[in-house]
Amino acid sequence: MMDRHPFRPAHIHLVVRHKGHSSLTTQIFDKGCKYLADDSVFAVKDELAVTFAPRDGDPQAKLGLEYNITLAPSS
Repeated sequence: MMDRHPFRPAHIHLVVRHKGHSSLTTQIFDKGCKYLADDSVFAVKDELAVTFAPRDGDPQAKLGLEYNITLAPSS
């Protein structure tokens, strides 16, 4: 009805916890995904879009990513 497709961009969900800090639930999106600009649930933010790098010589993973997360101290 809104001329939008029903597809989500490629993404990975993250749940990060550490004692003494507030937990974080988020997701990261592949910058190369064709659905990034028109996510059906409007969840993509620039800071959550990442570029995966090729991994050479690793038979278990073709792509890799370093993504730093900072947790807030719990109150």
